[in-house]
Amino acid sequence: MNSSEEPLRRNGIAPIKQEYIIKKEDKFIKQEIAEIATGAVLEDTPDSAVSEEPPKKKSRITRTRESNKRYKERAVKTFTEVKRLCHKTAVGENCDFDQCKYDHDLTAFLEIKEKDLGDRCVNFEKFGKCRYGYKCRFSKSHMTPDGKLIVNEKLASLGIVEEKNGLTHEMQKLLRKNLYRFPKSDSYLKDIDGEISKQKEIEEQNKLAKLQATDLVTDKSDQITTPQNQVVIDDTSTAEINIHHSTTELNDKNLVVQTLENDNEGACEMKSDDTVLIRDKMEDFSASTDTPDVPLRACEKKKISFKNKLYLAPLTTVGNLPFRRICKEFGADITCGEMAMATNLLQGQQSEWALLKRHVSEDVFGVQICGCKAQHMVKCAEVLMNEVEVDFIDVNLGCPIDLVYNKGGGTALLRHDGRLGKILRGMNRVTDIPITVKLRTGIQDDTPVAHKLVPKFENWGVSMATLHGRSRQQRYTKLADWKYISKVSFTANEIPLFGNGDVLGYTDYYEHIEKHHVDGVMIGRGALIKPWIFDEIKSRRHYDISSRERLDILKKYCDYGMEHWGSDSIGINQTRRFFCEWMSFLYRYIPVGLLEVLPQRINERPPFFRGRDELETLLASGNSNDWVKLSEMFLGPAHESFKFVPKHASNSYEASSYEG
Repeated sequence: MNSSEEPLRRNGIAPIKQEYIIKKEDKFIKQEIAEIATGAVLEDTPDSAVSEEPPKKKSRITRTRESNKRYKERAVKTFTEVKRLCHKTAVGENCDFDQCKYDHDLTAFLEIKEKDLGDRCVNFEKFGKCRYGYKCRFSKSHMTPDGKLIVNEKLASLGIVEEKNGLTHEMQKLLRKNLYRFPKSDSYLKDIDGEISKQKEIEEQNKLAKLQATDLVTDKSDQITTPQNQVVIDDTSTAEINIHHSTTELNDKNLVVQTLENDNEGACEMKSDDTVLIRDKMEDFSASTDTPDVPLRACEKKKISFKNKLYLAPLTTVGNLPFRRICKEFGADITCGEMAMATNLLQGQQSEWALLKRHVSEDVFGVQICGCKAQHMVKCAEVLMNEVEVDFIDVNLGCPIDLVYNKGGGTALLRHDGRLGKILRGMNRVTDIPITVKLRTGIQDDTPVAHKLVPKFENWGVSMATLHGRSRQQRYTKLADWKYISKVSFTANEIPLFGNGDVLGYTDYYEHIEKHHVDGVMIGRGALIKPWIFDEIKSRRHYDISSRERLDILKKYCDYGMEHWGSDSIGINQTRRFFCEWMSFLYRYIPVGLLEVLPQRINERPPFFRGRDELETLLASGNSNDWVKLSEMFLGPAHESFKFVPKHASNSYEASSYEG
């Protein structure tokens, strides 16, 4: 293998050794291998789908239509149990709640319950007691022949808890009824409202002054009524807020506009250099406004050493807790939960709070929130500070999807630095943990704005920033612009700046660290394609992992999934769905031994190839039916209603997981 012969690479095509490439006449090879490995027959592949090169990239309009179609297909049918057994009844206890809406007939439930999937329950083995009881699809492993549930008293007495940050019923009730108190946020927002009122007053005064000045300019008379030929206009650009006082003091500066007498017409003119453009200055003014009475000094806040740490990116859908556990085992230093919407968290939505859960192995863990208004983001930061165990809070400034962007969140905040400044200062005021941000280069390809925003972050209280080298318009097309990231790194002042984009090996990582002057690299899709990338970086080697080792990783993921989502029918279904979502990235890995040139590049699409054994070939299949069959090795047969449609069209190399 040669890692220096770049001419061997073809543009956009992975350099796989010829002996492993599948020719047209071998188009049924994967079907035969799948039959051997899983005992299942795959659908016939049409001749047009088998070629030496991947199909050409589709237009953006075509991709958008297909994406909308996929989302509709995903929403058609969701799995539900025929009988929803009460949890108390399921674990062998009596339900005392008179208005319980769930079923309590255990005998009827057991009669229609689907047969067990195996004789090993991961929850029973780890905790000594399965919290799903009779609903567990592996209930035989913790049930006596006469139908009694078994409890390992020795293990159960240890009270092992591996997940934190759950939403309690009491907390959810307070949030839903708007009874939760936000004293710090209310104080900050009250001060902000006062500042806004002051700004509006100043703006109105300047509008009035400008109208008066315009009347003077248009006046054709030779007489100037203003003493000493001067017009007074307020300038909001010199307004300042004193952070050490509870009241806001504005020092208005009077601008003097000299008027000149025209020899021929006797008209007045204003010097263009002295005119005040209020509309252009208001946003900068609001961004530079300090917050009053910060409870903690900077030296009193918790600090995290981010520099040179391996940071797993927050990944929507696929960056779940079981996946993060896998990455931690391979050496990830910092992990972050999936993007959560601030408004949903404040409403006490259970599904949104589930994104904040943290495993005990995640020693440096943060949560990422997204929103567009200070009143939501600041309150959300306060409730997270009080109620969950996190080391930092990350603000999403990089979400490109229309649903978020059109509401003013994600990348939309990049064009409203005044609003963004209020959000970040407020979050910094109500918390004593670091506030970080993740942003893109800008909204449009040709108008990057990150180099203007990053220098302001330190004054806004940001502890670390991560720059993804793509714009919103670019999404995941083309390569990340690391030259621009390098340019922005010189403007970061004292805060650490991480780069993000297209890292798939240790050579990519160290090249960016050494050449582009960043303090670290956040890894997203590279970890999805090969989660052992963290081990490769720390050991500085290309890891030629075997197909059996990769299968063991998948088995471990399923075990972690059943611990997290449950070992009942609903939990098994959830685990299977997220397993297939991860496979839509994992199958893109090309084994090191098959490459002519190292390393694999994230933007290179492999031609159809066979592996060194049947299992390796199966793991490289881009057919979602194969992913379901792989899941059945660990989770048993899929329910007849289960139909997997990838949320991210990565299997066509046209789109990817959103890195928040």
